[in-house]
Amino acid sequence: MFKIGDFSKLGQVSTRMLRHYDQLGLLVPNEIDKWTGYRYYTIDQLPRLHRIIALKDLGLSLEQIGQLLADGDDLPVEQLRGMLTMRQAEIQRELQEQQMRLVEVEARLRQIENQGQPSPYEVVVKAVAPQPLASVRQIVPHVAQMSFYCERMTNFLYAQLKTLGVEAEVPEITLYHAEEYNETDLDVEVGVTVDGGWVTRPPQTQYVQFRELPESLLTAALIYEGPFAELIDAALELLRWTGLHGHVPAGPLRELHLSGPAHPNGGPVAEWAVIELQLPIAKAG
Repeated sequence: MFKIGDFSKLGQVSTRMLRHYDQLGLLVPNEIDKWTGYRYYTIDQLPRLHRIIALKDLGLSLEQIGQLLADGDDLPVEQLRGMLTMRQAEIQRELQEQQMRLVEVEARLRQIENQGQPSPYEVVVKAVAPQPLASVRQIVPHVAQMSFYCERMTNFLYAQLKTLGVEAEVPEITLYHAEEYNETDLDVEVGVTVDGGWVTRPPQTQYVQFRELPESLLTAALIYEGPFAELIDAALELLRWTGLHGHVPAGPLRELHLSGPAHPNGGPVAEWAVIELQLPIAKAG
């Protein structure tokens, strides 16, 4: 048997925490000397200690851990592995959200710094003709997950078009449908240009929508060149220009990928892109 100090070294946990676990009944010493009060542990108790620490690091409270281990050390390793996988996904999502927030803060800071300065983008107002489109549409849970969902939607769209024998043309178009700004439950449509005949005589499918993107007689537009991650700069500038000139958005923001697919060969987002942002607008008031 091992004294509490030696057992703390074996388990890499402080003696203070071992005493705390003892008080809660989570890990009771195998033996306590009735004369000295010394606590003694066995090597067979080490797996239970590892379970307690692993569950604690996964974010469970000691009360929850006690409930899970109430019947002994029967919590299967496979269940722990599944909990770890879920926690990894949660942490990854949290990191993505925080990274997106940093990108947004940086973009808004540049908007403040550029106040009163000439715009780095040339915004033009033009009419946009109707465009035949094949698309899929989905709700993205959070803005930080936009890249993941757009990649999945795009790959699914191309796979479906291949099955249907429909040739995808250029450019790819992403549409952001929103009545107001939200960070959650974002209505996003990913599409590609197709021959107009597919819109008038669409193939039988429940997965892909064939429609005509309506014309926009009054459209504010600019060209962006750079990484996808910094596209928010251009979007904020387009919206600022719209407000400065007494207009409001009158339709979904359109993102046209002029330099090619956003996810070449079905992989991660391209490092560099040429994108046209189009925003249907109307006079305010």
